[in-house]
Amino acid sequence: MLADGSPANAADDDASRWTKTYAGIFAGAGRVDGKVVDKDGFSYSGNPGWTVDYDDAGAAGSALIGRKVEIGGVPVTVEIDGMFGELSAETNRIDPRYQPPDETVKSEFQWVATARAGVERPIGRVTAFASAGLALARIEQSLRDLDAYRDQNGEWVLLADGRAAQRKDPDDSFRDGSTELGWVVGAGIETSLSDAWTLRLEGLYMDFGDSTHDANRSGDDRCCGAGSPRRPVSYRVENQLGVVRLGFIYRPGL
Repeated sequence: MLADGSPANAADDDASRWTKTYAGIFAGAGRVDGKVVDKDGFSYSGNPGWTVDYDDAGAAGSALIGRKVEIGGVPVTVEIDGMFGELSAETNRIDPRYQPPDETVKSEFQWVATARAGVERPIGRVTAFASAGLALARIEQSLRDLDAYRDQNGEWVLLADGRAAQRKDPDDSFRDGSTELGWVVGAGIETSLSDAWTLRLEGLYMDFGDSTHDANRSGDDRCCGAGSPRRPVSYRVENQLGVVRLGFIYRPGL
């Protein structure tokens, strides 16, 4: 019913649904896919470009806020969300010759945010949707290199079983945190639970490109095996993240 007493039509009801802000909370799992490239062959001497892929999964929670609008007469969803969780992966296979492994590379997502625009289409009792946009993440990247070491008398420090003890070599290791910009695509389905509540199942894939990190910063070790020059070296690390999550969407006033 309008203010003048005349009945509201269906188009007005539909328009009101498309201008409402909504919010959601999610729980799910994320999978970190990483790749490290030993550009100079420093870890695996004599093999410049040696590449190791690694991955792992963990739990993730997130919160979302969105709004449905019309752009050129086309209904579009606009959503922003933030994500936190145990999202990391690591590998100790960067130097396959050494046993036990003495170098470990790790990628850790401290938080992730996305901004996406999407379209949706009803299919029976469910609504299918797809979206794309930008992703921002705080990623901590590290490489820990362990070396045998000597005591103050110049003797090698040994373990009880006779093996050489090891400790972190800070010059050949790195630990860098950076905020990386990437892209995201997503798709999923949702169904109404009541006038205001919707159940959503969604998958997201994010790519954050690559970053470069330096090691052997003092240049005291040979770069790539016997006879090679003494100079700093670098590693290139790539990171992708896939997330599957289930959540509830609340649309107030509907």
